[in-house]
Amino acid sequence: MDAPTLFICTILVSTIMSLTMMILRAANRGEKYLVDWAIAGIFFISSNILAIFSLDFDLPTTVHPAMGNAFYLAAHAAIYSGINKCINGRSTWTLTLAVFLIPIPLHHIPLVAESVEVRILIFYPMIFALNASALVALWRRRNDKVGKAYWPLMVVLSLFIAQLIIRAVLMFAENVRLEFIGNQFMQTSGNLAIIGFIFLLTISFAIIVFWKKEVTLREASVTDYLTKWLNRSALSSIAQKEYSLSQRTRRNFGFVMFDIDHFKHVNDQHGHATGDQVLIEISRVAKSLMRNFDHCFRLGGEEFAILVSDTNTNELYAIAERIRKTVEQTTFTTYNGPLYITVSIGFALSTDADESWESSLERADKALYHSKETGRNKTSGETQSEDFYSLTLQHVQLP
Repeated sequence: MDAPTLFICTILVSTIMSLTMMILRAANRGEKYLVDWAIAGIFFISSNILAIFSLDFDLPTTVHPAMGNAFYLAAHAAIYSGINKCINGRSTWTLTLAVFLIPIPLHHIPLVAESVEVRILIFYPMIFALNASALVALWRRRNDKVGKAYWPLMVVLSLFIAQLIIRAVLMFAENVRLEFIGNQFMQTSGNLAIIGFIFLLTISFAIIVFWKKEVTLREASVTDYLTKWLNRSALSSIAQKEYSLSQRTRRNFGFVMFDIDHFKHVNDQHGHATGDQVLIEISRVAKSLMRNFDHCFRLGGEEFAILVSDTNTNELYAIAERIRKTVEQTTFTTYNGPLYITVSIGFALSTDADESWESSLERADKALYHSKETGRNKTSGETQSEDFYSLTLQHVQLP
């Protein structure tokens, strides 16, 4: 395959990459890293356009290969910038600019301008470092909630790095004399590697965007829009898994349920906007008191439930009291002055006799009802008699 054809093919796949990233960006305004990848495609296009012109025109060294190499290196830097923006929330355009500028003054050195081997010795390590850094960054975030989406991109980067190393070894081990348009095998293999790399990058980038969107939609379907706690539809699957784990390991789980006292009065007196703020603040306070692996649910209205893993009655009581006292001591500011809120709480521990996780939740709900019926702003739980199935509810005062 001749050089012009290879350059044109590279321009085509680079154009597809840029257009794809722009279309995805238009459809997903929050995915700002797509701009970096679109610009990477433009850099690849620019590098190959200069290469085509150099075939028919005697371009100055400062234009080609200087600018051609600058655009090519900047493309890899822009790919890294987009990856960093995607996983860490910040682009690295300063690095991209620096990578773009480095080759230009170097090409004023006769040895660099005249020798492809010297340029490879200088620029291959830079390309390797940029792609290896991107690979390492992705690897470190492989366990994120969208971590699986990074695997195709990690494979593509690994393959490109591998071919980069193999080509470098072959070049110098075989003592191949290199020119810009010279050794047919090295020229063709190098351009085909770039074409394949850009094509697979486009697919990998698209996978990340669609996967992130899928995760977002999935989370939205099980998350309460106001408090950001899990909703009732998420409770069944999570609680069932906890129940199954408890059956295997013989470790108990428990529910802490709480309800905001006189919440209807808050809405009637201060408005629903204030009521929403109260819900948000109370959920924030309660969440801050829990462990990272405990699950928090808004069941509806002003009713909440917390699923506590690997616990006991004393711990459930302590958690419930921390929530109750913290809410009681929190002052909510409204247009009509300070607002003081209390919650009623009920808790229940799972038992070997439970036939499902709903059994524990029902007992916690009964305990919550007991707190509300006996004066509110209380914590109620269950004590067990010697008869395993004989459960009585009382306002507990555990040590």
